[in-house]
Amino acid sequence: MEKKFYKPAEDSALLANCAMESVGEMDCVLDIGTGSGYVASKIEGKCLRVIGSDINPHACTHAKKNNIDIVRSNLMDAFDKNSFDIVLFNPPYLPEDGHVFEEWFEMATVGGETGREIIENFLDDLKRVLTPSGCALLLASTKTGIFEVEMYAKEKGFDANTIAEDTYHDEKLVVFKIKPY
Repeated sequence: MEKKFYKPAEDSALLANCAMESVGEMDCVLDIGTGSGYVASKIEGKCLRVIGSDINPHACTHAKKNNIDIVRSNLMDAFDKNSFDIVLFNPPYLPEDGHVFEEWFEMATVGGETGREIIENFLDDLKRVLTPSGCALLLASTKTGIFEVEMYAKEKGFDANTIAEDTYHDEKLVVFKIKPY
């Protein structure tokens, strides 16, 4: 059976918990790579508006069935400047290791050779879509290189502070709160 989109797991729950503590009733929120819409569904009603986005058409269809306002987009390409107070992202972060996944599941989990390529593309464009006082919550893993993600964020002009962490099996997961300097 083909895995057509990423289903919620420990990383999703960690990001959702941070999102529930971070959003305010006047915030416009973007959940990038929404997959099933799990994180977006946890904050619906706690903020002014939440929009999910995903490049995967199967994920978009599933999220829409779960009543998530969804836009098919590669990262933030479909959105205007200064559109969001909070951007949430549980990125594909596994490094390529020669393991072959089904096409859509691989897109949802593998972040390039080091696992950081998609995260870096996200950080390269993040300032454009954030409101002046906005922030992002970004999940990272030891499999990706937590320190390397933090340093790249700083190179791009962001403060990156760890607001949550947890360990699952052989990896540590962290959620960074990222704000422009």
